Amino acid sequence: MKTPDSKLYSKEYFLSTEGIDYFKKGLISPKFEHAVNMAKLRSGMKILDIGSGRGDIVLASARKNVYSYGIDYARDAIEIAKVAKQSLPIHLASFFLVHQASADTLPFKENTFDKIFFMDVAEHLPPSDLLQCFKECKRTLKEDGELIIHTSPNRWYNDFGYPFWEQPINKILNRVFKQNLLTREIRNEMDLKVHVNEQTIISLKDYLRKAGFQPKIWLGDEYIKPLKKSSLKEKFLELARQVVCHFFPFSLIFPLNLFFSNNIWAIAKNQMQKR
Repeated sequence: MKTPDSKLYSKEYFLSTEGIDYFKKGLISPKFEHAVNMAKLRSGMKILDIGSGRGDIVLASARKNVYSYGIDYARDAIEIAKVAKQSLPIHLASFFLVHQASADTLPFKENTFDKIFFMDVAEHLPPSDLLQCFKECKRTLKEDGELIIHTSPNRWYNDFGYPFWEQPINKILNRVFKQNLLTREIRNEMDLKVHVNEQTIISLKDYLRKAGFQPKIWLGDEYIKPLKKSSLKEKFLELARQVVCHFFPFSLIFPLNLFFSNNIWAIAKNQMQKR
């Protein structure tokens, strides 16, 4: 299993991925905002965003007077982020720094960061690189510092929940109610190239424990956000779809969430081992 070629992560890639509509408006997408809120950032902290992409989290953190570092091994990502930095007021520009680097060899000293963000990166790293990256996170985090993780897809959703239930049900609803619901391929051509290591809550926990963390891991439920529709009719249709496709609200709890949530979250605190 090889690390995806950095050339796959082009400007076109970063300017089409989740959250781009918010980014273009100088805003932060709900997923990234949720991660930043979980971090409980305070002025003067130091954070690192691994696989920082366009710089969404680095920008949001810098606006809170937090010393914000981003690394990405794709040159195009760094170029986009440096342009985005220009949107910051002059007095905040010094809080923002991005440069090209690999996730498995962090160019920072031990005990540097209060928080490390690892958003939608795990699925892109081969097993050996992912484990080494988590070890590097533990090395560079301060004592009681936190590693905040999001990864998608949930492999069990892709393998079971979507192909055997949601996709065929959506096809039926599209035909009966003339809707345009999700019937995408399980894994498209780009997914197969870059998602070399899809995770489950079990596999992610195993990687983190091997790196020395005792993580808290859970399945997020961002798929219910589309309930925020513009009309009562659209809201009703979406709620009905959630009930039929995901067994909502039972899909929010174990064991259905294992197969119907496509978002895995984790917080891993860097606690010193007791002697």
